Amino acid sequence: MGVELLTGLAIGAAAAAAAVSFIIVFLIEIDMSAETDHMATVTAFALANSFESVNDIDSFEEAVFPFIWSGRLEALAVVDTSGNLILGEGLSNDEIPKPDETDEWYFSKIQDTELFLGIKPPQSPFALIYRTLLIGFAVLTVALSVLAVFTPRYLTRSVITPLREILVEADKYSSGGGSSAEAAGASFHRLMELLHEKDKQLNELRRAAEERADIIENRSAAILSVLGSAVLALDGRGELSLFNKQSGDLFELKDSNLHSEFPWNRTAEGRALKKVLEELVESGERTAEFQIQESYMHPSKMYSVSISRSLTDEITVLVTDATRISELERNIADQAAMADIGAASAGISHEMGNTLCALSGYFDLLARGHSDERTLKILSEVRREMNSAQELIDSFGSFAKSPEPVTSKLCRDDILSICTHSCETDGIKYSISMTDEEFSLNADRKLLAICVSNLVRNAFEADSETTLEIIVKASDNSITISVTDTGPGLTLDSEEIFRPFRTTKNRSGGNMGLGLSISRRIIRSMGGDLSCNNRENGGTVFTILLPVTKRQDNNAY
Repeated sequence: MGVELLTGLAIGAAAAAAAVSFIIVFLIEIDMSAETDHMATVTAFALANSFESVNDIDSFEEAVFPFIWSGRLEALAVVDTSGNLILGEGLSNDEIPKPDETDEWYFSKIQDTELFLGIKPPQSPFALIYRTLLIGFAVLTVALSVLAVFTPRYLTRSVITPLREILVEADKYSSGGGSSAEAAGASFHRLMELLHEKDKQLNELRRAAEERADIIENRSAAILSVLGSAVLALDGRGELSLFNKQSGDLFELKDSNLHSEFPWNRTAEGRALKKVLEELVESGERTAEFQIQESYMHPSKMYSVSISRSLTDEITVLVTDATRISELERNIADQAAMADIGAASAGISHEMGNTLCALSGYFDLLARGHSDERTLKILSEVRREMNSAQELIDSFGSFAKSPEPVTSKLCRDDILSICTHSCETDGIKYSISMTDEEFSLNADRKLLAICVSNLVRNAFEADSETTLEIIVKASDNSITISVTDTGPGLTLDSEEIFRPFRTTKNRSGGNMGLGLSISRRIIRSMGGDLSCNNRENGGTVFTILLPVTKRQDNNAY
C-alpha cells in the first residue's frame, strides 16, 4: 500500500495546489473587475459634472479628445432619456449605447439636464490572461483530482500485483522466502538472469529459424527460376505477392508491382489470364487454357493455366506456354499425313507416269507424216499439256520422298550466282543486296537453287510489274536469303501456307500447292528453315535461314 498511497497523495497535493492557484487568480480577477467598475463610474461622474454646456460641440470634443487619444477611454457618448444619441466620440458604426441596457458602458446624469453621459473604458490586456489562467487551473485541478483517485488502483492492478507475483516465483529459485528485502532482491536478480538466458536461447532459435527460412526461400526461388513456366501468387485482395522471371517476361512485371494490384491490362496475356481466373474461381475448376493471336498473319500462342487456392484465399497460378507442344503435335500429324500422301502419290506417279509414257509414244507416232499448220498447232497444244502433266507427276514424285542433299562448301559468290541465275528468266526485274562479309556454308547447290527459284517464281507471279528484292545477310552463325514482293500478301496463316496442297494461286494452271512444302523440306534437310510473313506496307517476304561454317570480315569493307 506504500507506493500506491504515496502516489495518490502526491497527485492529490498537486491537485490541491492547482485548486489554490485557481482561487487566487479568481479573486484577483474579481478584484480587478471591481476596481475597473469603480474607476469607470467615477470617471463618468467627473466628466458629466465638468461640462458647462453640452450644446457646445467644440468644447465637448476638446474636453473628451484627450481621453480618447490617450487610450484612457475607448468611446464616449451623450444620450437622452429615450436613448437618442446627442453627441459621441469613438463609437463604432451604428453603435448607440443606452443607460442600464448596454454592457461595458458606464453612465452618469448631467446636472440640470435630462441627458446622460456614458463612457466605455478600454479592455484591460490582463483580463484575457486571467481568464485563460482560470480555465487552465480549473481543467488541471479536475484532471489531477481524477488521477489522484484512479492512479493508485491502476498501479495496484498493473504494476504492484504482477511484481509481487514475479517475486513469489523468484522465491522458488532462491532461498529466503521473500521475507526480507535482501532475499527478495536476490530472488529478483536470479530471475532476471534466468530471463536473460531464456532470451539468448530464443534469439539463437530465431536466428536458426531465419537461416532455415532463407535457405528454403532461396531454394524455392531457384526452383521457380529454372521452371519453364510462369509462376505467380495473388493474395486475397488480388495483389501480386510473388512472381518468377518467366512471369516477369510474360506479363512485363517489375519488382515495384509487388504488393500492389496486378497490372492486368499491361499485356494481352494479362487480360486473357484475368478472364480465365474469374471463370475458374466462379466454376471451381483448377485448369484451363487460353489463346493469344498476336496478329492475323502470325501464329497464335496457346497457354495452359493451373491454379491452387490456399486457406488464406491466396491463389498460386502456373501459366505454361503450350505453343511448342501444339506445334509438335501438329508437326507429327502433318508428317503422318505427308507420309500417307507420299505413299499414295508414289503409286499415283508410277501409274500415271506409265500411262503418260505410252501416250508420249503414241503422240510421236501420230506426229510423223503430218506437216500441215492446223495439225501442228493441235500437236503443239497436246505436247504442252503432256509436259504440264509430266511436271505434275514429277511434283508428286518429289513429294513422295524426302530429299537427300549432297552438300558442298558454298561461299558468298556461290550464293550470289544462285540468286542471279534464279532471276534471269521470264524478264524478271530484280535487285540483289549482298553482305560485304565473306562466309561459307555446307549446302546442296542444286537443291538450294531450286528453292530460291521457287520463291522467285512465286514472287513474280504475285506481282509481275514490280522489281523483286533479294537481300542476303550474314551473322556470326547463319545467313538469311530474303525474297520480297509487293503483291497483295498472304491470305493464309504463315504456317498454313507451307502445308501440302495449300495455295493462294489459281489451281486451273495445274498448281497443286506443293512447291513451298517441298522447299521447306529441302531447307530443313540442310539444317536451316524457311519462313514467311506479310509486310506492313503490302507484299510478302520469304526468308531462308541456313547455318554458316565460317565467316570472315572483308578487308575491303
